[in-house]
Amino acid sequence: MNSVIAAEIEADAGDHIHIEDIFCDNEALSQVRYDIHNGEGHAHDADGHEHGLVLHSGTDWSVLSTFDLEGTEAEAELHVDVPLTARGVWHVIVDVVDEAGNTATYNTDLHVENTYMPEFVLTSVNGEDPNMWHGEPTWAAGSVVVVEGAVIDEDGIASAELELIDEATETVVWSVELAAFDAFSETFTVPATAGEYHFEMKATCNAGVSMETGFHVEVE
Repeated sequence: MNSVIAAEIEADAGDHIHIEDIFCDNEALSQVRYDIHNGEGHAHDADGHEHGLVLHSGTDWSVLSTFDLEGTEAEAELHVDVPLTARGVWHVIVDVVDEAGNTATYNTDLHVENTYMPEFVLTSVNGEDPNMWHGEPTWAAGSVVVVEGAVIDEDGIASAELELIDEATETVVWSVELAAFDAFSETFTVPATAGEYHFEMKATCNAGVSMETGFHVEVE
């Protein structure tokens, strides 16, 4: 069992999550809305500031459920199954509404671990530790970027590749297949055209399970 007032909810891909809370109002309650959605690449500190890169699986899994409430005190329960394609941080937003239309909002993070599919670990991007990023990285047009890391899976990795996608045209700017998986270092030239790009990482393990993840990049 978990609560919306928890500092964080931890789960593994494939888990069943049970969230249960009791809500109160001095007049009367109306409804409660649960919204679970992808954290969009960054975790949030308690002060609300983005900090550190969080690599998601690329899944579009989300939950949006509404339950009617009655009386001045009511219990609400949410049961969800975390898909095997989920990895990273999801935001859990809960809005409680009374009969007068007043809303109280609670939020926490759902952190999902995943041992089912391959995992990329980035140790250095353009000389920086991605765990220390605040917001999306910015690369200078035409500059050279070195990306270092590893891709791991308990079944072993069959193939992996890195790509840079132009988000405006959805075209592949460059793509490279990794020759080493336990530790790689690849050097790329940033496009000369400023704009929004997506750095994608794809991998397939020896058990045939595939995944993709990545992060947004602003080129200026």
